Amino acid sequence: MALQPRIIACGNSVAAFAMAVRFLTGPAVMAAASVAIGLRGTLLRVAIVQAALPQGIVPFVFAKEYNVHPQILSTGVIFGMLIALPITLVYYILLGL
Repeated sequence: MALQPRIIACGNSVAAFAMAVRFLTGPAVMAAASVAIGLRGTLLRVAIVQAALPQGIVPFVFAKEYNVHPQILSTGVIFGMLIALPITLVYYILLGL
């Protein structure tokens, strides 16, 4: 990220799409998979909240090493960490944990 000329290197639309997929689709897929294997109650809610947590830095390291869209991953890691707390709190409140 420090070597990029712009703070959102991949563009606003790609960054917004990536964040929507990460924080909306991820928990939805986790909810469906958890229900499919039989999780209910608090365990189901915890699984959904965990799916909304930000990704770590390791995926960016691999993307940079293998040159597979490192700009998108760096933007996702930085902005994912910035917006993860409010989104996680919203999921926490909505799920009644």
